[in-house]
Amino acid sequence: MTRRPQQIGNYVLEREVGRGGSSEVWLARHAHLEERQVAIKILTDNNKEAIQRFNREANLAGRLSHPQIVRLYDHGYTGVFYYSIFEYIPGGSLRQLIEKQHRLPLTDAVAIFKQIAVALDYAHSLNIIHRDISPGNVLLEQATGRALLTDFGIAREVDNTITIVHSVMGTPGYWSPEHAQSATLVSRLSDIYSLGVVFYVMLAGDLPWDETPGLNNRVFGPPLPLKQRGVDNLPVDIDRILQTMLATDPAKRFPTANAAVEELERVLVRHEVQTQINPQLAKGKKRGATRAQGADDQALTVLSTGVETNEVETVLGPTLIRAPIADAHKRAKELSQPEVIANLLDNWSRQGPFRRSLLGRMAQLHKVQSRNIYFYKVRILYEYRDPPYAVEEPDRHKEQLKLEPELDRWQVSLSPVHDFKDEPGMQITLPGSTKVIDCSDCKAKGKIVCPNCKGKSRILVKQAADEATGKRTTSRSSSAVRMQAAEPQTIETSRRAIPTTAGAATAVLPPEPSLVACPVCEGYGGTKCERCEGVGRLVQRDAFRWRRFVRDIQGNDDLPDHDEEYIRKQCKMQEIYCERASNGFRFEWGQIPTLRELIQKAQAATDDDTRILLSEVTIGFIPVTDIIFDLGKFDPGSNNEGLNKVSIYGFEHYIPPDWRFLNWERVIFICAIGFMFVLVVVFGFFAFTA
Repeated sequence: MTRRPQQIGNYVLEREVGRGGSSEVWLARHAHLEERQVAIKILTDNNKEAIQRFNREANLAGRLSHPQIVRLYDHGYTGVFYYSIFEYIPGGSLRQLIEKQHRLPLTDAVAIFKQIAVALDYAHSLNIIHRDISPGNVLLEQATGRALLTDFGIAREVDNTITIVHSVMGTPGYWSPEHAQSATLVSRLSDIYSLGVVFYVMLAGDLPWDETPGLNNRVFGPPLPLKQRGVDNLPVDIDRILQTMLATDPAKRFPTANAAVEELERVLVRHEVQTQINPQLAKGKKRGATRAQGADDQALTVLSTGVETNEVETVLGPTLIRAPIADAHKRAKELSQPEVIANLLDNWSRQGPFRRSLLGRMAQLHKVQSRNIYFYKVRILYEYRDPPYAVEEPDRHKEQLKLEPELDRWQVSLSPVHDFKDEPGMQITLPGSTKVIDCSDCKAKGKIVCPNCKGKSRILVKQAADEATGKRTTSRSSSAVRMQAAEPQTIETSRRAIPTTAGAATAVLPPEPSLVACPVCEGYGGTKCERCEGVGRLVQRDAFRWRRFVRDIQGNDDLPDHDEEYIRKQCKMQEIYCERASNGFRFEWGQIPTLRELIQKAQAATDDDTRILLSEVTIGFIPVTDIIFDLGKFDPGSNNEGLNKVSIYGFEHYIPPDWRFLNWERVIFICAIGFMFVLVVVFGFFAFTA
């Protein structure tokens, strides 16, 4: 093993303070500046890839200049060693502090969390992904309590990587699901996942799971509630924040580390209201002649609140797509600034010739309140199954029937459900319901007694004389039987012949009965049974028909003084949730009042014959900000008379037309000119035609 140098550049190595898989970290002191201490990282692995990574770490660290990131002073090569000289942070790592205290107080954990979050967002802004956020890579300065992020050894730039495909890098337990698949899939959202694990460990002293996911093909699941780890006296919404940061789907995590910090701050100061001072009033600007005495010299405070707490974020927080929600909070923060609202109102004033000019400059804000209007769509795939009915067929093949248990119609498995689509279905036989029965129509004989001859094969028919010829005929259903006469003309019967003379009147003989073969059954005495087709037995089964159909039910939050349908037409809705459930609805959906009503409507369509196979809930929102202001005519003692309310919709900052803010002087003036023009035209017409 090659011996370590005693001195690198102007720095004398004093003692080893850390060791990694391919490097050592030494505390060193400047040879001439005794108070100058640094940390020197020495590469101990001469592998080509290790050297490449070590140099890349130095290049990335050299680009980073932030109070919460350990600073790189120098990088080089001496003898057989590559080295990097870093800022020395006297104190220790976060891992050592957790090992010592097990759990950190909430205030300490939040302070560290915020500092590392700021460092992460800064690195991400430079397209640098750390990929190994863990307590061992967070240093704590003992004197100041400053937390710093270090060790960019496996970091990479978004568009530049030397990572081997399918390789896994990082600290086990702090991996994201993307880490466990391949290091090339790790993104800035993976760093946020790891930061969430670090925050959890600071509060609980343990990892968020009983078994570390990612090892031995263990599945990533939601974190255990902090209370289950024995952590009490914390706001319950902290669990929701952790669940969001540790979402297995990257899109459902906070889009930035700062978004997680802001949500944490909202949880910790949920009922705290921020106030801002209108800059114009702070300078003592006079309001107007109609303001109450003594109010002119007072600075008006603007009550401004962020996005109101709602059931959607509270109940479904960890499963929501976080980027639009973070944008909504950012929008609310921007609209809490009076100058931003003033510019919006001024721009609105310039969009129409009849609108009051400089509305934003005239408006004196009292309150700014933001919220989200949520729109819901419940898609349901129903399956209908008819009540069982009997079907039968002749037992021609005499097949051996299987002995199997008889199933209920809802126990029969049909084609699997993959998506929402209508299906006409078909007839299905119920297993275990097949049986052989004797045909009740023919009493198992295969033939039915002929209704014409009553089974006697013969029928008795009468003979009749032909009035035109005087011949006797025997009526049969199949053909007429005629008897030929001989000279002299006679009519032969079975008993006698009656002579006649030519030219004499024809005699009509009385009918006589005769037995003939039944023309219906052709002398068999019966006909083939149509039900059993002559077999005498039937195979009978119970069957049912099924079909599937899709229904959509939509609804939205009903806010006072807002036309939700109008808002939806004017602004683009941001979709933040789309999840499915089999055979019903998820429990958490019913905890949102509006969504619960839609689910109840969907369930009302079910009965013994109809069930829900698949359901899907889609949620979107449009942000709304209500501003309350006066135009210089507000009297504090007049019960809010003179106050105006205007709503700003969507990320487009759409403000609807409002007749209250028309320039009535201009409207009246133009109307008067128009009226006079009409009068001139009318009088001119009559004068011309007179």
